Amino acid sequence: MQPGPSRAKALLVERILVTAEPKSAEQWLIEIALSEGWHLSEDDARESAERWAKQFLSLLRNELNSYGEVGRFAPYSFNSSSEYLIQGCAFIEPLDSPDVRTAKLRRAAFEEYSRALRSLTPLQFEHLCAGVLHAMGVEAPSLTTYSADEGIDFFGRLKLNRVLFADDIYPGIQNQLTTWMIGQAKHYRSGSVSTFEIRDLVGAVALAKGKAFGHVTDQFSGLTVRVCDPIFYLFFTTGEMTSNTWRLLNNSGVVGMDGSMLSAFLADRAIGTSDGRFDPMAFTAWIRSFVRP
Repeated sequence: MQPGPSRAKALLVERILVTAEPKSAEQWLIEIALSEGWHLSEDDARESAERWAKQFLSLLRNELNSYGEVGRFAPYSFNSSSEYLIQGCAFIEPLDSPDVRTAKLRRAAFEEYSRALRSLTPLQFEHLCAGVLHAMGVEAPSLTTYSADEGIDFFGRLKLNRVLFADDIYPGIQNQLTTWMIGQAKHYRSGSVSTFEIRDLVGAVALAKGKAFGHVTDQFSGLTVRVCDPIFYLFFTTGEMTSNTWRLLNNSGVVGMDGSMLSAFLADRAIGTSDGRFDPMAFTAWIRSFVRP
């Protein structure tokens, strides 16, 4: 990709720390241009920054809006006092409310969770995915065996009566409302998910609905999907997803979380922390709590 606003935007997203202090678009562009060797003098870098700033800001805003629609993680945000100041998403502003400050303090641990995710083994990552289901409200998430999993790594049933009219003295229809959460876990230390892997999950769930398995096993005995049962297809990965993969997720209805989204999800819920700080031992213990007996 040639030097310019698009390349600068990609580099900012790649490098900015979630706690980075606010700087103007032109300041960020100057720093990027000099660090990449696009210009040898600050004056030349500033001249380019002045030309690129408007498009640079537009690209960042458009990305932030599109990410927000599906809950994707963006490491940056715009300062509340100026739409031209760009900062880390967890930078605490003077006028932030106590709730916002608490949320940003949690999100500030994003990098620690990201490193922890990449250091997991594939099996540990599957256990973590079961934990994510539990954090979403599934009471007893299930894990399949590491081998012969038939393309499904974890599943569970979410009972919506916990969130719909939960205070009713005499519960009614909400007791009938449940949805299956069925997913696949892909652990990558680096690299991107392909569209093929999303299709593999969809096919695996379709076969599971028909009880069509290639192995004789009882590990799916709890996965009894009725004809009209709603299902969330979940695809979790420690890696990245290509633009084609995100497009397929959006068009198909498969729910995806890449490594950044998972790291943010865990940080926002302070999972595996001690005294308000990320604790590798507590994090490991939390993962182990979802190991099959």
